[in-house]
Amino acid sequence: MTNTHKPPATGHSSSIGRSLLAPVIVLRAHSYLIWALTKREIEGRVRGTVLGLVWLLIGPLFMLSIYTLVFGLILDSRWQDKTDKAFLFPLVYFSGLIVFNFFFDSVSRAPNLMRDNQAFIKKIVFPVEVFAYALAGSALIRLGVGLVLLAVFQFALIGPLPPTALVYPVLLCGLMFHALGVTLALAGLAVFFRDISHMMQPLSTVLMFLSPIFYPLSSVPAALQPLVLLNPLAYPLEATRNALFFGQWPSAVGVVLYCVIGWLVAIAGHRLFMSLRPGFADVI
Repeated sequence: MTNTHKPPATGHSSSIGRSLLAPVIVLRAHSYLIWALTKREIEGRVRGTVLGLVWLLIGPLFMLSIYTLVFGLILDSRWQDKTDKAFLFPLVYFSGLIVFNFFFDSVSRAPNLMRDNQAFIKKIVFPVEVFAYALAGSALIRLGVGLVLLAVFQFALIGPLPPTALVYPVLLCGLMFHALGVTLALAGLAVFFRDISHMMQPLSTVLMFLSPIFYPLSSVPAALQPLVLLNPLAYPLEATRNALFFGQWPSAVGVVLYCVIGWLVAIAGHRLFMSLRPGFADVI
């Protein structure tokens, strides 16, 4: 009897697996290079200054101190009547801004990323996608500095973090996936469409006011809330604020769904970038 059994299509399955794990594969394959470029990004921001890396701390520390003075002591602001703690509002405000800055620091520089590093595209074979990872990594380090300051101020002014703060790293991972995917997509598209770089400044203003940084999501009309939630910053801003300051656990389904969507965005951004990459040298 002839054996008609066909072997499984392992090649196709392996290809799908590599596509789904592409961001991790790049990170593992070029981890040393990404770290070196991330350090270069950080050092480039403070190169030539007297205080050097101390500026990474001074900037957010000054900002948080001013918020605390103005909104906590002078204006005695309250966050939507949820609490009578005078110092809560500046911390809420600061927590939202450092998350926004993390996302937009990475995304806003993406359109010029390939042109700023065109020597690596034209002259040598180089995994240029790692520049997007380094950009997101440097933004993550600056976010980490802001989070340390936030935790110190919150402990000093209000008290220890609630147990619900444990969900913050998970939501941050989801936001990191979104930031990486959007950064890769913009970095690739902007090589061919230079107009994208000119859109980033007005987009930052629009995105800031459409993100629940200065207001809770509940204050948005119910009919518009699904539209606001299309903003990748909306859910983590709302969920982390409630977790850090009001002891509210976010929905487990919502957290998982947000992280899964973020991972899909990272995969889509990577695929788009890699599909456009062969044409970079001809355009740049």
